[in-house]
Amino acid sequence: MILVTGATDGIGLETARQLARHGHELVLHGRSEEKSRHARDEIRRTAPAAVLHTAHADLADLAAVARMAQDLAARLPHLNVLINNAGVYMNERRLSQDGFEMTLAVNHLAHFLLTARLLPLLGKSPDPRVVTVSSTVHSSGRIKFDNMNGELHFDAYHAYADSKLANKLFAEELARREPWLSSNSLHPGVINTKLLHAAFSLSGDDVTEGARTPVFLATSPEVKGISGKYFERCAAIAPATSKQDQRLAQQLWKWSENAVHPWLTP
Repeated sequence: MILVTGATDGIGLETARQLARHGHELVLHGRSEEKSRHARDEIRRTAPAAVLHTAHADLADLAAVARMAQDLAARLPHLNVLINNAGVYMNERRLSQDGFEMTLAVNHLAHFLLTARLLPLLGKSPDPRVVTVSSTVHSSGRIKFDNMNGELHFDAYHAYADSKLANKLFAEELARREPWLSSNSLHPGVINTKLLHAAFSLSGDDVTEGARTPVFLATSPEVKGISGKYFERCAAIAPATSKQDQRLAQQLWKWSENAVHPWLTP
């Protein structure tokens, strides 16, 4: 069983499509039930025999994320892989339902909470994996704890880069804290998606290329037992790092834990 967040379009939809073609049972997450069902119907056009479930939650609403996790825990026997894929790029500063800067809320905090709530389900798998979609722009990210919500200054690109750095740091710290599972992050490439158009007014590679590395990390026996790495084009590479990364990852984990604390337990 593989859960893909943001499975209704772009890289997430193509990742789910490729996994379905390979015979994997999937849970397709979307912002709404309608979007999730549309993705299910779309995938079934090319993978009619696929076993597909749906789940929905607005990732800008942490209570909704917690409810989705609770629902999944009640109806799934186990979870083999969680692919933290969903992401947004906000051109203007907006706050989430819970008062967090929207880019950080959706790209990082929602996945932090979802992963934490789904650890018991992952623990029932013989080869549990968490795959987190970061980006090469993490190299421009800076985690500034006095400006996490853009209180002092907001810049759209840097907010996105910061969230992608948070994704990478989260994946590394999860690997350290939970050595029984495999946790890796990745750069999917410069891919022709709505986010790329909105953020950078660029075109990129086809989504089939963007799905290659998430599918590889979710399913390949080559990466069984490998954890805490950063991948690009299905290969582990050295991410942008500093000597402070491990300490920063620990600080970010504690900050994130405090941020989502009201929704951490059922």
